[in-house]
Amino acid sequence: MNSLKQTLFFGTYTKKSSVGIYRSELDTQKAHLSLPSAFIQIENPTYLQTTSTGNLYTVSKKGKKGGVAGFSFGSNNASPQFVSEVLTTGAPPCYVGWDHERKMVYTANFHKGTLNIFKTLDGKLVQLKEIKYTGHGPRKEQDQARIHYADLTPDRRLIVCDLGSDCVYLYDFTDTKLKLASTYKTEPGFAPRHIVFHPNQKFAFLVGELSNQVSVLEYDKKSGCLRHKSTLSTLPSQWQGQNGAAAVRISKDGNFLYVSNRGHNSIAIFSIAPDGTLKQIGFTPVQGEFPRDFALDPTDHFLVVVNQKTNNATLFERSLKTGQLICKQKDIPVPEGVCVSFSKF
Repeated sequence: MNSLKQTLFFGTYTKKSSVGIYRSELDTQKAHLSLPSAFIQIENPTYLQTTSTGNLYTVSKKGKKGGVAGFSFGSNNASPQFVSEVLTTGAPPCYVGWDHERKMVYTANFHKGTLNIFKTLDGKLVQLKEIKYTGHGPRKEQDQARIHYADLTPDRRLIVCDLGSDCVYLYDFTDTKLKLASTYKTEPGFAPRHIVFHPNQKFAFLVGELSNQVSVLEYDKKSGCLRHKSTLSTLPSQWQGQNGAAAVRISKDGNFLYVSNRGHNSIAIFSIAPDGTLKQIGFTPVQGEFPRDFALDPTDHFLVVVNQKTNNATLFERSLKTGQLICKQKDIPVPEGVCVSFSKF
């Protein structure tokens, strides 16, 4: 039987030795990642998304300008071809979301406190809207609006996380018109970073970067409102060091949740009860430092994490039954790695 191979991309900073986006292949039969190789040379592609139509959208930076760039692969997965980019003065965004049905790209800008919406025409990016947010929180890192996430809910609302003002905004989206459906306010200093939804669409799990917590939220599809249910720490009770919670992922069966800890340098593992209740069931060392991002592969049998400060990635095999992670490969070289994205094409 031939090995099933899955392509994945690593987004990076390019402040030191990295040249841009790196590509690797996961052999799911051998539980092995190939040596990542430079794939697209571009400055600071810190987050990226691929589409089933053969496009890749990534954060981009040129000099004192930042924005988003698009590449196309055609029907035969050929070498990437540059299509377009939209750059403006100032820092680039930190997150890129993709809307398949509307053919739109969403970016969240942490430094500017903005949400940007782009239409794509044959892969070409055209900016439609920019929303500037205001507000602040009690911590020094919350001196202004800090938009860290902009993507779709399962029922196709647009959801935006503002780490700076402790707010999560949900919008109804028709044509190109946004209408605010609800605003969820966290506890002061929670600092919402990223969110994932349960497959049953009844619950969402929100990570607070500065509080090192994850909250279980009930989701009302009719109104678009979120309601707090419970909050747990992403750290062991005895941990006293510096930490910043980062990425969050959920298994396809909705039974397990994973959060990366930058400082404790672990993946926190939670079981999810039918009523959405979370329970800490373990912490797996990432075999590196500062795990900003990780991803489950399309089969849910593997998890790949990238460690920014030690310039390496780690491959884990995941038990579908227990949710636990077993290290299969470590010290995979990824310079300044901060994003893991499995290819959708």
